[in-house]
This record gives sequence, C-alpha cells and structure tokens, in this order.
Amino acid sequence: MLIIFTIINFALILLAIFFIILLFIKLSKVQQLEQEYRTLIQEAEDTITSYVLELKEENSSFLQKLSNANPGISHLDKQESFDTREEELTEADLKDILMQENVREDHIETVIAEKPFEEWNIKDQVMHLSEKGLTSSEIAKKLNKGKTEIELLLKFRQ
Repeated sequence: MLIIFTIINFALILLAIFFIILLFIKLSKVQQLEQEYRTLIQEAEDTITSYVLELKEENSSFLQKLSNANPGISHLDKQESFDTREEELTEADLKDILMQENVREDHIETVIAEKPFEEWNIKDQVMHLSEKGLTSSEIAKKLNKGKTEIELLLKFRQ
C-alpha cells in the first residue's frame, strides 16, 4: 500500500513540475510580448513626434513666407488668429506664394542634379532612388542605412 502511495506521490510531483514549467514558459512569452509592445509604442511615439515637428517647421516657414509676401499683414498683432489673417489674403497672393515655392523646388532640383550622387543629402538620395522604382530594402542596402529609416523617410515625403 505504501508503494502505491509513493508512486502516486511521485507522479503528482512530476505533474506539478510539468505544470510549473508550462507556466514559466507562458510567463516568459507574455513578458516578451509586453517588451515588443513597449518597443512598438516607443517607435510610434517617436514617429509621431518627428512628424509633428516637421509639420510645425513647415507651418512656421509657410507663415514666415506669408508674412514676407504680404508686408501689410506683418503689422497685425501676434495674438490675432490665423483665420483673420487668412481672410485678408487674396487668391493672387496664394498663387504667388505657391509659385515661389515651386520655383524654389525646381532650383533645388537643378542644384542637386549638378552635384555627384554621393554628396546629396540622405532625403534626396532616398527620393531619387524611390522615383527610380527601387524598394525600401534595396534603397537601404544601397545607402547602407536601416530599412525602417528609409521607410520613415519615404512616409514623410508622401
């Protein structure tokens, strides 16, 4: 009878050890997933932050060009809302500002075309290779950069 209880006791101990190992494996998988989610959240926050900063820079440069193109607006109080300033703009003013921007972009493209490819900044290199039809992984290999970095640059330029 004692032998039977010992065998049952041994079997239960083995079963308990088996379940403890299974629980440990499940716990490690959950911890790994949690770490991956934290990493993803951090990357998303970084991406959104850089996107918002880029938008702020574009908005401030646009407002600067707007105030330079229309000197009558510069005397307005800084606390005044943009809606009020927008009402004072005419369609011709906006066309002039957009035309100046297009001329500036064309000038930049001609200056870039005169330089060797290696001297271009990374954004222009990525855009040029993307326009040629290369995928983000091919561009990353060619420029010795990370695939994620190239994908972010392409997303920001869309």
